[in-house]
Amino acid sequence: MTAPLIRSATKRQFLIQLGLDPSDDRTSQIYWMLKDEAIRAYEAQLQGRRDLLRPEYANQDPPYAAAHFTAAAFSSVVRSIYSTAAPGTRVHYNRGRTAQGDNWVISWMLYHVCRYRDGRNVRARSREFHADDDLEDSNGSTIAPTAITEQFQLTERTGSSSSSAASWTQTAGTFYDAARNVNRR
Repeated sequence: MTAPLIRSATKRQFLIQLGLDPSDDRTSQIYWMLKDEAIRAYEAQLQGRRDLLRPEYANQDPPYAAAHFTAAAFSSVVRSIYSTAAPGTRVHYNRGRTAQGDNWVISWMLYHVCRYRDGRNVRARSREFHADDDLEDSNGSTIAPTAITEQFQLTERTGSSSSSAASWTQTAGTFYDAARNVNRR
């Protein structure tokens, strides 16, 4: 168990708090696995769900920020992510368990997934949507997700290999990021 981190902490702070080296390519692979589980849970359990909103946001149109959901709804999704986690992500989730029964690792990731979809984020409306998902190595060079997909093969729960946690397919120097429905270089 590690000490909880506030939801607004940076990605770099998040990774360091988990004991991961932000300059290691394997860290990027782990990050995308964690994020993929949060994205799938958000899309299945929170996206567009007006019935899960706090009363003061009941008449607001989607997309919703994490703060718009009731604490019970958000906590329920956190528990759901933990209960369906792959072995490769559960080990990191176990580091985020708190004495109160919460999980700051999953909460941080789910908060950031909501943040990129809530419509208020200026970067989300720009070409730099999810730009902070690229890590920088110790020299300040970007470690793009394509480098990860070329070096690692992930094993899904079924045991079959896939090219990445975010369902990337690579063609001619670009890759398709299915989580964001965009082509990236």
